[in-house]
Amino acid sequence: MTALLEVRDLHTQFNTLDGVVCAVDGVSFDLARGETLGIVGESGCGKSVTALSILRLIPAETGRIASGSIRFDGRELTGLDEESMKRLRGHHISMIFQEPMTSLNPVLTVGTQIAENVVRHLGVPWRAGRERAFEMLSLVRIADARRRLDEYPHQLSGGMRQRVMIAMALSCDPQVLIADEPTTALDVTIQAQILDLMLELKEKTGTAIVLITHDLGVVAETTERVVVMYAGRKVEEAPVEALFERPLHPYTIGLMRAIPRLDVEADSAGKRPRLQEIPGLVPILTQPIIGCAFAARCSLVTARCRAEAPPFVDAGGGHTVACWEVAR
Repeated sequence: MTALLEVRDLHTQFNTLDGVVCAVDGVSFDLARGETLGIVGESGCGKSVTALSILRLIPAETGRIASGSIRFDGRELTGLDEESMKRLRGHHISMIFQEPMTSLNPVLTVGTQIAENVVRHLGVPWRAGRERAFEMLSLVRIADARRRLDEYPHQLSGGMRQRVMIAMALSCDPQVLIADEPTTALDVTIQAQILDLMLELKEKTGTAIVLITHDLGVVAETTERVVVMYAGRKVEEAPVEALFERPLHPYTIGLMRAIPRLDVEADSAGKRPRLQEIPGLVPILTQPIIGCAFAARCSLVTARCRAEAPPFVDAGGGHTVACWEVAR
């Protein structure tokens, strides 16, 4: 199957007072039509920067896509001019940002913000844009949607603001939806509602989803395939069932062991086993990383790990991993 979105050997860098930060270091992956792909890893691993790179939203004053290829529906995006990217953003590829309160304009009503997107990309009259905004608010199950059109973001709860963000992102029927931590700062009940809503809308519209998160529970429930990132690099990729049944990279195994589990029984004193943390610190990204980025924190590390970056090895069934010890 031809991929809808293809990212190849992507390198994104930022200039800082301490030097150049390689926030994304050679990441590659595909997204098929109608697929839900999870990108997972701890904070600072490059997940969000990868998403911003796809949409070419890296601020030119401080950062740049140093090299690599991003192809959408066969079209190379890295060389497109800004006007062409503006036509593509919000129409063909949309994004739900982490914080709906800061992503929504506080001085415009939610109806105006959704309608503006529709009018700009679909070229319809303002009245039709407003009607589309009403339809989208109804679709994401906001009660009394007609009245909500004229309300401002501060008048809505966090869950409702996130629904507005989803409505805005889907208002022009995009082929790809990038959801960057879409349930951050929401309580678990609202989180579940938002994720269920996204998957339900995906089934209705056929939109492919890139779900960026650090929550492996969310990944297990919502995605079909998973990319694991560490220190700007992809370290493992697998179908979601294979990743949870048999994680291969030591970093992925460490993430799995840090998940609270209800199926582990307490001891006679009523205490459950302590969660296993990953020892050590993330490498400093202003300095070149020689060898495996996880080497300093890995219990399986060898001299070769510190000297040579491991290639990706096919473990079968679409499961690949970059680790010298797994490859042996």
